[in-house]
Amino acid sequence: MQYYLSLLGFAAIDSLNLLAFAVIAGLWLSSAGRGVPFAPRAARFTGGAFCGIVLLSLVSVWVIGNNEEFVRSLFYNLWAMVVVGVIGVVITVLGLRTPAEKAEETVEAPLAQNVLQKFGIAATGVSLGVIQSGTSAPFAGGMVLISLHSTPWWIKVVHIVMFAIVAILPSVALIVTLSRVNSGGVAAATRRIDRFLSFGRVAGRVLTLVVGVALMVVGAVRIVQLSGMLS
Repeated sequence: MQYYLSLLGFAAIDSLNLLAFAVIAGLWLSSAGRGVPFAPRAARFTGGAFCGIVLLSLVSVWVIGNNEEFVRSLFYNLWAMVVVGVIGVVITVLGLRTPAEKAEETVEAPLAQNVLQKFGIAATGVSLGVIQSGTSAPFAGGMVLISLHSTPWWIKVVHIVMFAIVAILPSVALIVTLSRVNSGGVAAATRRIDRFLSFGRVAGRVLTLVVGVALMVVGAVRIVQLSGMLS
């Protein structure tokens, strides 16, 4: 049970993809202005994100699984735990000082716009799914959990699909909500979108702090334990 709670917790944190929410909101606004159906376009984008997450998860679990002994040995390596603690400090400082959306805008937003223009909505979803999860500590934690869990490969695939479904649930909820908004209520919907994104930014910063503090605690505890074993 603890394994599933941890896995789904990592997926829930990874699901707070502010840029994906912004893209979905942008699709709704552009669809409302041109009279184009919104739900199919947003579904292609989110479906692409789902495929990107699954693809990256399969590759990650395969790589970690083929290097399982090395990955497990890192938990017994003092310097590796020092690195984990330092990463936790960096993430915590970023969560305290830098709003999450700024980092996303400087790196992911221009890329998303270029992919959208050249390859379409689905490819944009795939690229953002890969980029957002590939740079996410909770995603990495979830992949390590799946890889090191003693289960057959097909169950690992089921767990990957579970992770990806949870990771896109907020996007699906946003699509369903916007699909029910009348195109004539653009102003009211825009205000709701702004509030939703503002809440997402705050939640993203809080969860960033949670991840950073958790990594610091894990690193510190393991450093103390390993130091005791060496002395």
